[in-house]
Amino acid sequence: MQDAGVQPDKATCNILIEIFCRTGETGAIMRILQYMKENFLVLRYTVYKKALETFKIAKESDMLLRQVNQHFSPEHSNEEDAIPPDHDFIMDNGLVLSLINKQNLIALDSLLNDMMKKGVKLETKVVSRIIEVNSTRRRQNGALLAYKYGIKLGINIDKTGYLGLIGLFTRTNSFPMVVEIVEEMIKKGLSLGTHLNSLLIYRLGCNRDLVSATQVFNLLPKEERSSAEYTALIAAYFSSGNADKGLETFKIMESEGVNVALGTYCVLVAGLENCGRVREMEEYCKEKKRLQRESYSQNVSMEEMICNLLFSGDLLVRHAG
Repeated sequence: MQDAGVQPDKATCNILIEIFCRTGETGAIMRILQYMKENFLVLRYTVYKKALETFKIAKESDMLLRQVNQHFSPEHSNEEDAIPPDHDFIMDNGLVLSLINKQNLIALDSLLNDMMKKGVKLETKVVSRIIEVNSTRRRQNGALLAYKYGIKLGINIDKTGYLGLIGLFTRTNSFPMVVEIVEEMIKKGLSLGTHLNSLLIYRLGCNRDLVSATQVFNLLPKEERSSAEYTALIAAYFSSGNADKGLETFKIMESEGVNVALGTYCVLVAGLENCGRVREMEEYCKEKKRLQRESYSQNVSMEEMICNLLFSGDLLVRHAG
């Protein structure tokens, strides 16, 4: 790094010394400590303790280590004053945010993997930020690592983090992961909302992944299975050429007492027409026209409005078949 004109910062020095502590390379640690001394940099307390232990095992002097990190020495203050209970927690979060700001995501992967092994916890907002940054950069492995880290250590991820994951894995056609993330969200009591629920189910169906589309629909609580979600699933079946299953889903929708929206009939009519089932298409076309006439004098729910906006347009109707 130095040969290339790049000067290591505090975060980098901490990461490197922690790595060399694991390998027992005290010579490399000494060179980094000398650089830190010259540039007034210090270690995190956990790394400092590991370095002390490494020098002890190697039976080498730790004088330079103590000189660089005098704020940890007993003669400057007692340990309780030098290291408040949340000191490491604050330092760990700060180190991660520093790597994110510098876009040093490879080092961040290494640090997060190490934290996961050791059970070191970060703040919810920091873990969510890691996911967001990796998702934006389309770093699937980095985003997945942060997600698994949160799951393993019981750290809640906020809604923006989950949305970043869903967007990333949808774009990369990693649909089983999408289903897993939706399931995790629902377990945590988080909802995508009618609009995103419907778009996700429909998108999965358009990609010929009916299994994932059905799984997402079935994961939704009953109160979230509105006309928009049902219509999205019906459209998914028609998009995959399974008209019978689409009609069966429509019958279930009716039996559950879910209001049939104009968008629902648009999907049925277009799907049946594309399948060559003219007689049934004409029957639902009449129902569509009836609903259009009645809609002028009826109050339409927000879910029905979303359904109409999503599935009454020319583009979505063409895709529904």
